[in-house]
Amino acid sequence: MRYVPPLAEWNAWLQLAFNRDYYTFLKVYQCVPQWCGTLYYKSRLVANRILCKIGMMKDQFGSDDHIYIQLATLLRSQIEHGHLQGKIPGIRDLAQQYSVNVKTANKAVSLLVSEGHLFRLRGKGTFVAEGVTDHDTHVRVGFIVTDIVNPYFAHLAQALQDIASEHNITVVVNTTHGSLDTLQQILDTHQKHQTRLLIVQGGVVRNNTHFELIASYGIPIVGMHTRNASIDDVWPDMRAGAQLATDHLIELRGSAIGYISGSDEPVEQTGRFQGYRDALVSKGYKVAMEYVAETDPTYRGGHTAVLDMIDRGHVPDAILFYNQFMAMGGMSALLSRGLNVPQDVAISSIDDSIDISQMLIPSTTIDFSAIDAAQQALQLCRRRLASPGAPPLHTRIAPSLIVRESSVMKTIPEGSLPESE
Repeated sequence: MRYVPPLAEWNAWLQLAFNRDYYTFLKVYQCVPQWCGTLYYKSRLVANRILCKIGMMKDQFGSDDHIYIQLATLLRSQIEHGHLQGKIPGIRDLAQQYSVNVKTANKAVSLLVSEGHLFRLRGKGTFVAEGVTDHDTHVRVGFIVTDIVNPYFAHLAQALQDIASEHNITVVVNTTHGSLDTLQQILDTHQKHQTRLLIVQGGVVRNNTHFELIASYGIPIVGMHTRNASIDDVWPDMRAGAQLATDHLIELRGSAIGYISGSDEPVEQTGRFQGYRDALVSKGYKVAMEYVAETDPTYRGGHTAVLDMIDRGHVPDAILFYNQFMAMGGMSALLSRGLNVPQDVAISSIDDSIDISQMLIPSTTIDFSAIDAAQQALQLCRRRLASPGAPPLHTRIAPSLIVRESSVMKTIPEGSLPESE
């Protein structure tokens, strides 16, 4: 009977050949049978790298595949056979492990991400995507918010539905309006229709009783800015966003910066206030509490709070608002009292959820991409469904500053105005 060397012997022979010289390795690797799996593909990658080094890149592998495609093939095989699970090694580690350059390893991983075999979580790494695939049908996911009238939640819901539809996932949107009874009715419906997972907006579970009710149904949960350490969570970094906006206002107007909060939590416990405070303190300034107000997160709330500041004689040089609705109300109040924006008071806000065509003065704001948030949430959904017992992951959505006319005066190019007679 013909002797068939076991996998361990093939591995030993390849190692000895490689230690001797490149040419010996090139002869030995061609004898490795395909049933050796990972060793077979890895030896091809090493041989390809050798050929590149000595300038002899030919059709040695019976294929025109690029090196990154071969690496992708190897990783795909490992995924399909269950040898690669959970979080995969980083790009540099993969490059070192398979003797390829970092660019090649990154292209291979990107190819597998585009195919749906892997997914990336910003700041966390790359993971094997299992459980929910493009071949699954009728996967139902719930998205529960406090109030869909909020423009950001509406944009987020639309982004979730658009992206989920590409993977045969249906996202059903429900609003609680803060009612525990409504929440229970929503959960009963999801249980009846065998919803696979719930995406829950932070305001829904701010009350522990509401969170405990959701958890009691046993449906996996992914949070959206819940700040709950026990579940997966996608969180827009409001503190960093508020600091970014306040830094911008300080650069323009100095230390007399106000903040008007619309949160139902005590102002000093909110991320927005903490970011506002961080910006002032980092510049050596103190927070002047006479410039800080708490009100409803509405147009009327912003309008009323600014009128009160004016009546008390405490009008700052610039104001950061909790959201754009409040900023619009605040600007209206300033204009009604003869104060100009931004000449007298510069304005900025958090969240870019209102069409600027609806604004009398377009508002400088902080944007948290709804598309990025939706993508990250759905990636966490796929991970949670694939690995119900996996530890919770929290992913951050970074802020970006959008500067508009409410904080920076529009400049008029020279020669654009008609000369006076």
